[in-house]
Amino acid sequence: MNVTTSNTQSKTEEISLYSLFSLLLKKWYVLLGFSMVFGIAAITWAIYQPDHYKSTVLMMPAESSQGSLGGLGGLSGMASLAGISLPDSSKSQAKMAIALVKSYRFLSEFIEENDLLVPVMAATDWDRNTGKLIINEKMYDESTQTWIRPVKGPYAAKPSLQEAHKKFLKLLNVEQDPGNKFYKLSVEFYSPELSAKWANALVKKLNLSLKKIDQKEATESIKYLENLIAQTRVSELKTVFSTLMEEQVKSKMLTELKEEYAMKVIDPAIVPELKSKPKRLLIGIVVAFLGGIIGVLFVFVRAARK
Repeated sequence: MNVTTSNTQSKTEEISLYSLFSLLLKKWYVLLGFSMVFGIAAITWAIYQPDHYKSTVLMMPAESSQGSLGGLGGLSGMASLAGISLPDSSKSQAKMAIALVKSYRFLSEFIEENDLLVPVMAATDWDRNTGKLIINEKMYDESTQTWIRPVKGPYAAKPSLQEAHKKFLKLLNVEQDPGNKFYKLSVEFYSPELSAKWANALVKKLNLSLKKIDQKEATESIKYLENLIAQTRVSELKTVFSTLMEEQVKSKMLTELKEEYAMKVIDPAIVPELKSKPKRLLIGIVVAFLGGIIGVLFVFVRAARK
């Protein structure tokens, strides 16, 4: 009895699947129509989207100086007793660099120093013939150099640095190659020239910023150690403090000598010849496939109603 029931169920399933495939074969023109409509609409939309160009800097963490406080080994405990905060070896300088390059303070300074508020916030495309950015006339009046975008509070006609920071983060990408210590910093923008220029400038400013941070810390450590040496009367402690101060002087000297202080550039960004997006053909194929799926659902629903 059970064998007969299972055979009946399998035959029913075979008949149902056959009916579904037969229905789809009969309605092939419906599926084709859905795919064509969706595909043509997607390609038409993609044609009117502006091209973007990506420029990438390949870099790796620069070798840290051997004369830092962290490399003194046995003296690190004495430094802690003296109240000096030693660097945490578990924190990679490369990770700090990645966090810094995405930070609000860093990018807002970069935007202000390079006068990028208009290109970042108001540009909509790039003219290949003239090499100039196309600015949205409803946002920025180039003749009077004034912002005229219609916005509601708390936003103003002139975009704030917070808005520019969020917008620039969409153009910026920093990632580590899996399995090695190389990093890639990429900028994707309408203009290939500007994407390469900004990518190289970001790495240069990043090294300079980290250099200034370490120089400031070394200078403060030297002043603090000088006070400790002047105040202590124990000769052994004076020797330890003098050694620590000597290492800090060396560290400060190295920061002044090294141009690529934190990240060493292996391959600088170049002006790309080919666009990175939109991939119009791929968009058309994917959307056409989705249109075919919607067509299948349409056929099934219509058949079920009948």
